Amino acid sequence: MNNIIKDIAGLGSWHYDVTTKSLQFDQETLSLVGLSQDSGYVNKNGYAFWLDNLHPGDRANAVATFKTFTEDEAQQRYEQTYRFKHSSGKWIWLWSKAMRYVTGNIAGTITDISFFKKEIEQSRVESKLLRTLIDSLPDVIYVKDDKGRKIIANHADVASLGLTSEEEVVGKTDIELLKGDVGERCYHDDMHIIDTGEPIVNMEEFFFDADGNKQWLLTTKVPVKKSSGKTSHILGIGHNITHRKQNEESLKLLNEELSEQAEELRALNEQLTLQKEQETEKAIAQGKFEIASEILHDIGNALVGFGAYLNRINRLLERGNLKALKNLALFISTQQSVIAQAIGVDKANALVSLTETMAKTQTESDAELTNSVNELLNITTHIQEILNIQRQFVGGHSGIHQRKPVNLINIINDCRSMLMASMDKKGIQLTTSIEPGNYVIKGDHTKLMQVILNVLKNSVEAIDLEARQKQISINLHNKAGAITLSIKDNGKGFNEETGQHLFERGYTTKSNGTGLGLYNCRSIIESHAGQFNISSGGLTKGAEVAIVFEADQLESREAAAAGAAYNF
Repeated sequence: MNNIIKDIAGLGSWHYDVTTKSLQFDQETLSLVGLSQDSGYVNKNGYAFWLDNLHPGDRANAVATFKTFTEDEAQQRYEQTYRFKHSSGKWIWLWSKAMRYVTGNIAGTITDISFFKKEIEQSRVESKLLRTLIDSLPDVIYVKDDKGRKIIANHADVASLGLTSEEEVVGKTDIELLKGDVGERCYHDDMHIIDTGEPIVNMEEFFFDADGNKQWLLTTKVPVKKSSGKTSHILGIGHNITHRKQNEESLKLLNEELSEQAEELRALNEQLTLQKEQETEKAIAQGKFEIASEILHDIGNALVGFGAYLNRINRLLERGNLKALKNLALFISTQQSVIAQAIGVDKANALVSLTETMAKTQTESDAELTNSVNELLNITTHIQEILNIQRQFVGGHSGIHQRKPVNLINIINDCRSMLMASMDKKGIQLTTSIEPGNYVIKGDHTKLMQVILNVLKNSVEAIDLEARQKQISINLHNKAGAITLSIKDNGKGFNEETGQHLFERGYTTKSNGTGLGLYNCRSIIESHAGQFNISSGGLTKGAEVAIVFEADQLESREAAAAGAAYNF
């Protein structure tokens, strides 16, 4: 039975007599090294045979270990591996074990482990290749055990922590590696994955590097599960998006700066309106208009600079590392089968999925940033259109108002377009209702536009931004040959006493007002043979401006465009 078991296991045996110091091998051992019974091997020369066929690189250690065991009776067991020459001339790996029995003599076994050594070496090479790959990637890559302790950390991960070697990272949790709330947050995420088996995909998170600088990662963590379904490890990858976040912050600051410039432009617009209406039908000194023209020119130049800066950001986005990330994803995808041989199919699939997801996310992020820049460019263009209106007034002012057919519907639409972005930003709902009819009158297009813009601006400023409902409505109708334009808001309103002073020159309820806005608006409308009135139900009840143009100001129906109902 023992011989059968030895044959099945591929075991040879040997015996060492401590008295005669003779070493003998059985036939199974000889077969392992390619020798037969009649090969000329003589058991009494067993030690010399063993010594002569040991690999030169293993001989000294093998002989020393064997000698120590045979001469030291206190040692009861012996085990070692070494290379041995096969009869074919190649080197094979043998694993020898032995123990001392009662008489003091020694009996041992020998097994050919060449196959296992080859597999181990192949695994070591593949492991080295995989390690070289992850250490070469710029992204942070790591593996954690079920306690949240890191067991693998690539070069990028070690460097991001301000350390120099993987040994400083292995065995530690994020609580130990990252300070304060950041470490607690990351560790909590790890434990959630371990407990639930749910991955975290494309989560933006920040940490502080060794110099205290805020760094951003786009992190994906996936669970690695046992056959039982329990999570045993966490595989994580983090793509550094600090540059992208900095671009977003720059865009935010630029947007705020542009908004401030827009507010300054609105203030300048109001100032120009006051200047041109102070002497209603008289010529305004040409020098003032030249100054206004220079100011408009300077603002126009500033806007050109803003536009150039936004276009520069667009070019920077086009030169980003998206192409490199896509190439990396493509490379890993095309090499999936090779990687699968190295780390397994599941891990290779996970790595391919991770890199493809990162490339997709970066593409979407770049597109979002590009859209934001384009929206800012559109706002800049819109402001330039407002400037053009002012240039037309300044450049074409001659002291005599040109009364031409103008369509109030077009003026209202132009004003809505100019203020819509500001209202949307503040959450104000603007509704417009225009009944069918003829709304073409003889008038000054620029001045009428200034009136409606000023009224709408007052309504916007009167509305409490914390209110649940923020509404402005525009209604236009033509009855009995008279056009009535009503602009109503649900803002702060005013009491009766305040209402009695609103059209007094220099009177204002604003901390930074001039008291000329409503005064000039009424003057312009009256110069068009119209009426301008404002009313309120009291404080917090909102206000309503009513502008009426009499029948003699209307153009004939033949000159007017066909009326239609408008509701916005």
